[in-house]
Amino acid sequence: MNIYKAKNDLNHSMNNLEGNIRLFHEGNISAYRVIAVQLWLLLCDKKPLVPKVFPDVMLHPLLDYITKEEDEERKRKFGHSIEEGLVFQMPAVVRFNGKGGSRIEVLFDERRQPIELKEWLDQDLFNQKITIRQLIKSVRNKEAAHSDNDYDETLKFSKSIKLVNEDIHIKFVVAIGEYVLKILKNVISKRETNVA
Repeated sequence: MNIYKAKNDLNHSMNNLEGNIRLFHEGNISAYRVIAVQLWLLLCDKKPLVPKVFPDVMLHPLLDYITKEEDEERKRKFGHSIEEGLVFQMPAVVRFNGKGGSRIEVLFDERRQPIELKEWLDQDLFNQKITIRQLIKSVRNKEAAHSDNDYDETLKFSKSIKLVNEDIHIKFVVAIGEYVLKILKNVISKRETNVA
């Protein structure tokens, strides 16, 4: 794929992402499925768009992200990994609107040093079995691009957890989409400023 096509595809994918985030917040809850497909194209596909266009892109880790080195240090000090036996974590700041709705306000720690895309995608999201990549893949494969007979383990688990009466995985897909869109807009803006 030539760079001009990749940039054009990236632009269209970002437009789709932005439009579906807006639709989601306007009440079209099923728009999260399109958001997952766009995240897959941008970040996870066999030849994802973001690394093609921005090979040096770095993303901020999840709130309370523990590096492998930090976890090993804790294991030496306390005799076990912090993740051993972890059933569920929710690395997010959530705002409730008082009417039964909620929104993830902060999911990524922008005060910390950004990390490479592969490490970012492979962060444990809800537990050791469910990473950012796995959540995007599951929604894309089981709810958006296909309609399989059953959910996979990722969606079975995440659908069992609710924020008030809302499936938690939906909120996380949207929050991931919002963060990725913001970062990509910032990267593009910086590059345009440097060119001008």
